[in-house]
Amino acid sequence: MGKGNRKQGVHSERMRGRIYRILLVQAGLTLLIALLLAGFDRTAGYSALLGGAIYLIPNLYFARRALRHKPGASAGQVLAEMYASEIWKMGMTALLFAAAFILVRPLSPFSLFATFILLHLVNFAALVWLNKRFQKL
Repeated sequence: MGKGNRKQGVHSERMRGRIYRILLVQAGLTLLIALLLAGFDRTAGYSALLGGAIYLIPNLYFARRALRHKPGASAGQVLAEMYASEIWKMGMTALLFAAAFILVRPLSPFSLFATFILLHLVNFAALVWLNKRFQKL
């Protein structure tokens, strides 16, 4: 088999599907939280929506860039792509937080950060729950 004929592994395709499913669940959770909070306070509702967007946009970028298949890529190239993607993700997150605090008035910092942190926790819990081998350690 030549280099160009390599197919992506079954495990990596499964993991890509799992990651995108987790991001979809997190987007739904963000909308649910924003709607619930908007029922009490409109500012808290859109602040929660912003917190979810600040989490989801960079993570979706990271997933799309880091999980794409490049035929013939070495392990070092894949690792370099992961590091570069993570750096861009952190930069995007910082810029989105800065934009939210500078451009959005009024803003509920508690709702924004609570949603952002909750999505981090959901991501961690989902990855641990989906990875059965991790639980056997």
